[in-house]
Amino acid sequence: MKILTEKRAVIGEGPIYNEIEQKLYFTNGYEKEILIYDFNSDTLTVKKTPLSVSALAFDSKNRLIVATEKGVFILNEDNSLTEIYDTKKYQIKYLNDIKVSPNGDLFVGTMSSKRKGVSSEVDGKLYKITKDGVVTVLLDGLSLSNGLDWSLDETKFYHTDSDTKTIKEYNYNIDTGNISFTGRSVLVDGVDGFTIGSDGNLYIGCWGHDHLAIVDTVTLKIVKYISLPCNIPTSCAFCGKNLDVLAVTTASLNENLNENNNAGFTHLIKLGVKGRNPYRYGGQND
Repeated sequence: MKILTEKRAVIGEGPIYNEIEQKLYFTNGYEKEILIYDFNSDTLTVKKTPLSVSALAFDSKNRLIVATEKGVFILNEDNSLTEIYDTKKYQIKYLNDIKVSPNGDLFVGTMSSKRKGVSSEVDGKLYKITKDGVVTVLLDGLSLSNGLDWSLDETKFYHTDSDTKTIKEYNYNIDTGNISFTGRSVLVDGVDGFTIGSDGNLYIGCWGHDHLAIVDTVTLKIVKYISLPCNIPTSCAFCGKNLDVLAVTTASLNENLNENNNAGFTHLIKLGVKGRNPYRYGGQND
C-alpha cells in the first residue's frame, strides 16, 4: 500500500483515471481544488478551480467535466466553465456524484434539500444527460445519490442512496440509457462511492469505517472487507498503466489528526484485480 501524503484532503472524492495522460484525478471537497497524481513522474499537483467540485468525468475530447454547486460543466484550461446542457432550463443543484455510462451519457446524482438543510424536501435525484444536452430524471425522492457503476457486461447498473445504506441493482438498456429496478439490493453500512473490478465485484468506500467492502454482483452479498489505516474512505477507482492499482480517497473532516494521521490522504493498493478505463461523455470515439 502506498499513501500519497503530499496533500491532505478535507473530503477526497471522485477518483477517476485518465488513461491518455496516465494521471489520477480526484477532488478536495470543501476546497476549490482538484488533485492530480502523475504515475510517470510520481508527483501530486493541485489545480485550483473557480467552484468547489464534488466529482469528475472526461468527455470524448479529453476535456474535464466537473460537478459543482451550480451544475455540471466542462472545466476549460483557463478555468472558465462551458455548459453541457441548458442550465436555465434544467436546474440541477446540490450535486454529489457523477459517472459516464457505457453509451456515453452522463449520470448525475444530487442530494436532497432536506439533507442540505434548506427545506424538508427529500428531492435528491439521479439524472441522465445525453451528449446532446437532454436531461432526464431517472430516480427521484433520494436523500444522497452517491456511488454508481455498471456491470462488466453492461446490462446492470448499481447505485446507492447512501442514507439508506443500500446498493440497488437495476437493468440497464444501453440503447435507451434507461434503467429499471431488478428487485435486488444489498445492505452496506457507510456505503459511499464505489467501482467495479475485473472479477465482477464492487469495491466500496465505507464512510465512517476503516475498510472497503467487496460485494459479489452475482450473489449481491458482501464477500470481504479490506482494512485501511484511516476511518473515512470515501470512494475508489482502478488506475495505473495496467489498471491494477486501486486508488482509495479518504476524508479528514472532523477527524483527530493526532490519532488518525492518514485521514484525508489517498491510498494506492494492489489487490491482484484490474479495472476498466472510465467511459467518456459523448462516446469513446465521438
